[in-house]
Amino acid sequence: MKPVDAGRAAAADDGAQLLRALLTTLPAGAEDALDDLRRAVVEVLGSEVTVDVDAGSPPPAGRGVQVGRVAVRWARECPRVPEDVGALIGQGCAWATLVLERADALRTVDDAAGETVIVTEVVERLLSVHDVDQLLLSIATRTLGLLDADICGVLLREGDEVAMRSCVGHRVIDTARLRMRRGMGVAGLVFETGQPAKVDRYVEDRTISRDFVGLAEREQTESALAVPLQLPGEFLGVLEVWRRRPSVFTEQDVRRMVTLANFATIALRSARLHDEQVRANADLAKAHAALKHQVGVLGQTAELQHALLTTVLDGGGLSALARRVASQLHCRVGIYDAGGGLLAGHGDPLPDCLPARYGRGRALRRAAGLPPTARLQPVYADGDEVGCVCLLPCDDEPAGEEMLDAVVGQVAMACSLSLLRERAASRARHEALSEVLWDLVQGPPEHRVAARARAQQMGVSLGPGMRVLHGHLENVEELATEHGWDTSRTGRLRRDVVRALRDRDEGPRLALAGLRGDLVVAVADGLDSTTAKQVVQQIADSARREAPDLRSSWGVSRPHDDVEALPAAFNEARTALSASHRLGGSTISLYEELGVVRLLLGSGSDPDLQTFIDDVTGPLVAYDRENDGALVRTLRAFFDADCSQRVAAEKLFVHHKTLRYRLERIKQLTGLDLSRHDDRMRADMALRLLQLNTDGS
Repeated sequence: MKPVDAGRAAAADDGAQLLRALLTTLPAGAEDALDDLRRAVVEVLGSEVTVDVDAGSPPPAGRGVQVGRVAVRWARECPRVPEDVGALIGQGCAWATLVLERADALRTVDDAAGETVIVTEVVERLLSVHDVDQLLLSIATRTLGLLDADICGVLLREGDEVAMRSCVGHRVIDTARLRMRRGMGVAGLVFETGQPAKVDRYVEDRTISRDFVGLAEREQTESALAVPLQLPGEFLGVLEVWRRRPSVFTEQDVRRMVTLANFATIALRSARLHDEQVRANADLAKAHAALKHQVGVLGQTAELQHALLTTVLDGGGLSALARRVASQLHCRVGIYDAGGGLLAGHGDPLPDCLPARYGRGRALRRAAGLPPTARLQPVYADGDEVGCVCLLPCDDEPAGEEMLDAVVGQVAMACSLSLLRERAASRARHEALSEVLWDLVQGPPEHRVAARARAQQMGVSLGPGMRVLHGHLENVEELATEHGWDTSRTGRLRRDVVRALRDRDEGPRLALAGLRGDLVVAVADGLDSTTAKQVVQQIADSARREAPDLRSSWGVSRPHDDVEALPAAFNEARTALSASHRLGGSTISLYEELGVVRLLLGSGSDPDLQTFIDDVTGPLVAYDRENDGALVRTLRAFFDADCSQRVAAEKLFVHHKTLRYRLERIKQLTGLDLSRHDDRMRADMALRLLQLNTDGS
C-alpha cells in the first residue's frame, strides 16, 4: 500500500469512528447535529459534502445518501463510497432526522404551551365579562391579537342574516354595518355550511361570492378566515378576521380560532344567560313592587267598597256616597242622571251638567271641559243606563289615577245599589197603588171603601172631575218577534208607558196608574176634554220614542166627582177604547164625544140587538153577495149625504136614476120607507152596528 492510501484509510477509519461515536450523542440543537454530521462525513470521505434538510429531490445514485428528512451529497470527483460507509452515512442521516424531529417536537410543545397560556388568558378575560356588548368587543380584540390579524368582527345571527355586532381595526364604516345572508362572502359561506372557511387572495378568489369585493378593496384586505359560533342545534353567528398583507392562514391558525370561537360561544351564551338573569331579576323586582303597590291599591279599594256598602245598607243616598268617596280618595265626586243633570256631588268646582249626547268617553270629557284625569263610569239600574259617576282629582292633593281607575266602577256600583234600593221602595209603593187602582175600578163595594182609605193613607188625593184613561198597546208582541226582543225588553217597554203616565214632568199628574198585560189604566182629576187628549197624546208619543213602530189605542171616560163612580168610569173608558179600536181614525176617543155609538158599543154582544141588525141589513147583505150588488154601500152613502139623492149619486159616481132604483130596491127587500124619520134612524143604526161588528170580528 502506498503511504498516501494508507493515510487516507487511516483518516477514513478515524472518521468512521467519529461518525459512530456521533450517533451515540444528543446534540444541543438541530443545527449542531447537522454540522457534526457534515464534519464526520468529510472525515470519512476525505472530501467536502453538503447536508440538506427536507430537500425537494433525493441525490443521484452514487452521489449521496438520504434517510428521512436529511440528505448528504458529495461531489462527482469523490471516490466511490464503499457500501458499509454508505450505510454508516445513512445511519447518520437517520440520526440527524431524529434530532430534527425531536427539535420540532420540542418547539411544538413550547408553542402549544405558549398558545395555551395565551388562550387561557383570553378565555379567562372572556369569561369574566358579563355584558354582551363588552364581551363582543373583547372577543374581537383578543382574536385580533391571537391571529395576528388587522381586522376582526363578530357577526350574530338575526333571523336569516348575520349582522356585524362588534368590529375592531376597520377603516370603512360599512364594515361595521355588514349584514350577510347565507352564501354571501366568507361569513355567509360559514353561515351556510356551519364549517370554517378561508381565502388567501380575497379580491381574486372565486370560491366565494363577489358581494363584498368592493368593500374588501376599500379596506385593502388580502386574506380572511371565518369560523362559526355555534352550540349543538343552535347557530349563533360568525367570528371573522382579515389581514391587509399577503399571508396564508395555516391549519394551526384555524385550530386556534376554532378553539377561541368555542370558548367565545360559551362566554357569549353565559353573558346572554347573565343578561337574562339580570333582566329576570329586574322584572321580578318590578313585579314585586307592582304587586306590593297593587296589594295596597286593593286594600284601599276593599276599604272603600266596605264603606260604600255600609253607607247603602244604612240608607244613605247618593249625597252620602259622594261625601264618603270624596273624603277617602281626596277627590271631587259628581253623580249625574241620564240627562246629564247633577244629582249629588261633593267638592268644587263640579260641572252642573254633562252633555248627554256626547256619550261617555273622550268626547264627553272635551264637551264638558273635563281634564284628561277625570274618570267617568255609567250607572245602571234594572238594565237601564240611569246616569253617570264623575271622579275628578283635587288640585291640592290629587288621588292617583290608578286608584281612580280601580274605584270608579265600585262607586258606580254603589250608586246603582242605592238607586235600586230607592227603586225597590218606589216599586213597592207603585204596586200597592196599582192594587188600590184595580180595587177602585173593578172591586166590590167593600174593596172600594178599603182602597179609598189606603189611597188617603198613601197621600193620593182623589178629587172631583176624575177621569179613567184606558189604553191598549196593540203590537208589542209583534214588535218583539220582528226585532228579536227578549221578555225583559218588552217588559221594559210596557213599564215605560206606565212610567210616562205616572212620572209626568209637565201638566197634570195622574193620581193612579197600573198595567195588566198590554192594557193600561190610570185615574186623573181636573182634566177637561182638550187636556185629556193632550195628556194621552204625550204619553203615546213618549212610548213611540222608545219604540217608533208601537201602536196604541186610548179611551177616556167622562169626568166623575165621586170615587164610587170609578167602576162606571172604567166601563166608559173601556167603551171609548173599543170605539177607538173599532172605528179607526183617531187613536184617542173620549166617551162624551162618541154620541149614540157609545150606547151601541155598550150592548154590542146582546143577542136581540144582533137580531135587529140581521132583520134590517140581512136581506141587503144577502142580495149584494148573490148579485154582486152595492145596496149596503148605497144606503150608507145616502145617509152620509144627509139623505140627498143627488149628493149620494155624485159620491157613488152613478146616475141619479140608478140611485133612485137602488133605494126602491132597498125598500122592497127591507120594507123600510126611507122618507120616514123612524125608518131612516132604524136603518142608520143598523148600518152602524153592522160596521162595528164587522170591524171588531
